[in-house]
This record gives sequence, C-alpha cells and structure tokens, in this order.
Amino acid sequence: MESAIGSKVAVVGSGISGAVCASFLAKNGVSVTIFDSGRGPGGRMSTRREITEDGKELYFDHGAPFFASTNKDVMALVSEWEARGLVVEWKEKFGIYDYVSTKFVDIEKEGSSKKFVGIPGMNAICLTMCREPGIETMFGVTVGTLQWLEEKKSWLPVDMDGQSLGQFDAVVVSDIYVTSPRFTAVTGRPPPLDMMLVPELAFKLQEVPALPCLTLMLAFEEPLPSIPVRGFSFKNSDVLSWAFCDSSKPGRCATRHVTVFKICFSFYHYNLDRASTSYRHIKSECTMDNGYTSGQWL
Repeated sequence: MESAIGSKVAVVGSGISGAVCASFLAKNGVSVTIFDSGRGPGGRMSTRREITEDGKELYFDHGAPFFASTNKDVMALVSEWEARGLVVEWKEKFGIYDYVSTKFVDIEKEGSSKKFVGIPGMNAICLTMCREPGIETMFGVTVGTLQWLEEKKSWLPVDMDGQSLGQFDAVVVSDIYVTSPRFTAVTGRPPPLDMMLVPELAFKLQEVPALPCLTLMLAFEEPLPSIPVRGFSFKNSDVLSWAFCDSSKPGRCATRHVTVFKICFSFYHYNLDRASTSYRHIKSECTMDNGYTSGQWL
C-alpha cells in the first residue's frame, strides 16, 4: 500500500466517498489528513440538528435522504455498518405525488426495495469513519490551491489565506468543487487543482456535474396522518422534486412531523436572486392539497 501511494495522504472532502477512502487508507497503515471547508463531515450526507423549546432533538437529512445499492462489495460494507449500529433499513411506504391531480399515485409496498438511513442522522457514517485511528481531520479549512512540488515529489495544499497545510505523498480529491468552475463563481479564484497537472483526468472530470441544490426543512408540532407515504417524488411540478419524512426514520423523534423537500434544480437556478418570490412559490406548492395545509411552519 505505502509503495503504491505513499505513507502520507491528504483527502479533500469528508462526504461519503472521502470518508470511506480515508478509512480504507488508515486501516492499511497510511497516515491520512482530511480537509473540509464545512463545520463537520457529511457532504451530501449532511444532517442538521435542531433543539425545540421543550428539548426535543430534530434531525433534518438535508442531503441524501437515504441510500440504496445492489453492488455486492457495497452491500458488504453496509452490512458492516449495520453491525456497528451506524445504519438501519428504512421500511416505509413511498410513492409519487401528482401535482395536477393532487393525488398520491404508484405507492410501492413497504420494504419492496431496501433503503438505508444513518443513525441518528445520515452523517453518522462519515462522522464515525472520520474519527477512526490514523485519520486527522481539519474542518473549516478550504483548500485554495494544490501545488505539485517537483523536486520533492509531493503535494502541497495551501489554504485560502496562502498558508501551507503540509506536504503529502498523494492527494485524493473527493470534492468536485476542487476542479469545478463553480469554485470560481463562489470565491472569485481559479479552482484549486490546475488541470494541466493531471491532463489525463481533465476530460473525465468535465463530465462530472456539480449542481447545487436547495432544500426546505419543515417541522410541525403534530404528525400529519393524511399523508399515506413517508417519502415521495413530485410529478408535474416545476418547483418541487421530492419530499421525505425524516421523523419516520428509525431512532428519530416521532412527536414532531419533520420533512425535507428538495427543490428542482431548474427552479433554483432561475430564481436564485429572487428570494422572496421563490419562497412564495415553494410555500404555495407545499400547501396545495397534499397534506401540508395544516400546522404551523416551525
């Protein structure tokens, strides 16, 4: 292992791919340092935790609502996570909501396809793996540039203030923004990784999308029994993509109705600079005969 990639590796990004990679390397004797601009691990497996006035914990999985796989190698890893109490199968009914007919259609049977969720939140997997022996984590650190030191045959990550983050034998980039033009749109700087350093990857990386997403996190004081499913996608809606009831997941607080909506990318893209208009459109779609008409938006 060390002869192939070196004994000291930097991993940029602590989402599921970065965390799994770091865990695998550390278990094989490699010293790993994870850099992530966020406050903690998760990436698209992120979870937001809120405390209500009466002390109840609410978890919003505002990234991936669940994950599923038929790959044998992945499922072997999932079985390991299950044994460690990190994930559990989410056995509920799911379907499709037709915005035109205002009806739920194509409701699948409970447990017809295996869906897994993290315990107590989707970020539990990443959080646990990032804490394993041999892994150092540096959160709140944005890698501004990745420099190749030819004389030393090593990589030098540098933060946004120009400070060195150490030298590494290899770098694993699990965050697409390291090579994406969106990094420039957000920071006003070129992407951290100069594609001239890795020309063989440049074409492949151009095919990897980097699409931001907008989510709406709702909590109601009482359960909403009128909704027959615990997760559904939207049909004939230009605003909403899907919605999942996080409070129905195993181990969650069931005294509140907690749901996360994902907004369609096209709506987000064209209404990004019109926040008040976007909010009215989203709230209108969420409250038209689909079970979210009652209750106070918390």
